[in-house]
Amino acid sequence: MDIAEIRKMIIGDLWINSAAYENVGYVVDNFGNRFMGTESERKTKDYLLTLFKQYGLENVHAEPYKYIGWKRGTTKVEMTSPVTRELWNLALPHSASTSAGGLEAEVVDLGKGTREDFEKNRNVIPGKIVMVTTGYPAQNYFSLTRTVKYGWAIDFGAIAFILRSETSGQLIETGSVATGYRNTGEIPAVSVSFETGAFIERQLQKGPVRVKMKVDNEITPNATGWNVVGDIVGGAYPQSLVVMGAHYDGHDIGQEAASDNLLGVMVMLDVARELAKFKKKLRRTIQFVAFGNEECWTVGSVNYVAQHEKELRNIDLMVNGDGLGRTLGMGVSVGCPSNLVESLARLLQDWKIDLPLDRAARWASTSDCHPFIMEGVPTISLSERRPSGWGSRGVDVKDHTIADTFDKLDRSLIKQHALLLAQLLIALTDVEEPLASHLPKNEVLEELQRRGYVEILKAQRRWHPNSVLGV
Repeated sequence: MDIAEIRKMIIGDLWINSAAYENVGYVVDNFGNRFMGTESERKTKDYLLTLFKQYGLENVHAEPYKYIGWKRGTTKVEMTSPVTRELWNLALPHSASTSAGGLEAEVVDLGKGTREDFEKNRNVIPGKIVMVTTGYPAQNYFSLTRTVKYGWAIDFGAIAFILRSETSGQLIETGSVATGYRNTGEIPAVSVSFETGAFIERQLQKGPVRVKMKVDNEITPNATGWNVVGDIVGGAYPQSLVVMGAHYDGHDIGQEAASDNLLGVMVMLDVARELAKFKKKLRRTIQFVAFGNEECWTVGSVNYVAQHEKELRNIDLMVNGDGLGRTLGMGVSVGCPSNLVESLARLLQDWKIDLPLDRAARWASTSDCHPFIMEGVPTISLSERRPSGWGSRGVDVKDHTIADTFDKLDRSLIKQHALLLAQLLIALTDVEEPLASHLPKNEVLEELQRRGYVEILKAQRRWHPNSVLGV
């Protein structure tokens, strides 16, 4: 049986016998949102181990790692002037706590919170509470994430941070403000809805606004998380790896966190189940990894790279699946190196795989591909295609909100993404030579500097060029 016949059989089976939808439903109904450090996370890890084995993967195991954990406590945010009103809010993961008596200060509204916004208000910010929106330039999420804005708020002397959603409907957006593999937050940080932000903005038009904030969270040093790993060993080049990864953890503000990114893991496992039927027929080994705790800035994948430092040279390509099955458009982008763009374009064309390719190499990310990029491992990411002008988590994108629920998943869309992923993985394992070579660490750092990413990585507290990972 040649590879073309295998491809056809897998496509047919994936469409007829898809199990991703049901697997997501089982986890969210029985285990919940899988937030770091919870029983939900542990139970899901155990369930994934069962699926990895049941689906025929080899060398299945969980790899534990340590990190700085965080537990949500209580928050109370109240406007004290010009009117008195309690403001509905949620603490952002890794938010620092206030002192026992809380804090009170004026609010400075910096809009989207660009570097220019901070610079223009350099003399106003110290001692104040900074409010920014979740928005960022279209197609450039990395350059203006919440962690960048949070880092700048600290650097410019703010004593607290308010993140305002740009999506209406009282959907408060969550997300970590610190890299849980290395540090935790330095100042209190809360998130509010679009409507609450509009109320604050309206009061600011009348004059100074004062807000009192009391935040009480818990830091749990030396917490344990897990990556779940399993292989389909190649027949011709078993030591050459294509690493396919997606994270299984979710945020704790909702009961399910169905699409981000449990759905991606289950789409990945649907494909793994079908490919495992043809082990040894694929030339290269595919290593499937369900990463833990991506939501606190790639904690699981950072630890994976550190634990596998000696084997990184065997990885021909890392494929990141954060977003599989989630939105109508699916595309592929290159992390590094730049010459991977052209070789990947030829591969997609030769195999007639209908995946739109972003022709700009990104070189930095907020997802699990980033620690691989920092080590010079060729990487690509599969995720949603964003429409022109898309500048935030739009009304049709519910991840990082309480509305990320199972009822929004679409069976046909899930199958389509699985078909595309399967074809891509088959093609990647069948090439005679790797699509791109690894880059030396110094060239990666030089490229990040050339592209202006150093300032952003410093703001995110992820610029550590002399460490093993640089993240």
